[in-house]
Amino acid sequence: MKNVILSADGELKVWLVPDAVADSLDRYCGDFSRNWASLQLHPRGGFDETDFIEYLNEKVCRGEGCRFVESLGWDYDRKKWPEKYRECPHYNF
Repeated sequence: MKNVILSADGELKVWLVPDAVADSLDRYCGDFSRNWASLQLHPRGGFDETDFIEYLNEKVCRGEGCRFVESLGWDYDRKKWPEKYRECPHYNF
């Protein structure tokens, strides 16, 4: 399990996800972004990082659930993130 940083033009959040997801985060996030409407997760007309995590937990990582770790606030400058997260993959929806 590895940490990734996810956001949707808002607060940055750290999530613990399976290695395979973290290692291919751009691909998983891009696929989700392109196909979210057909996934029929939420009919509200949009999505955010919590919907992506729900998708991962329900469709991709059934055995290894993704878990919320902590919020980092609104500053997108990696240099200001805690040292342990500066090298983590980041995706903004």
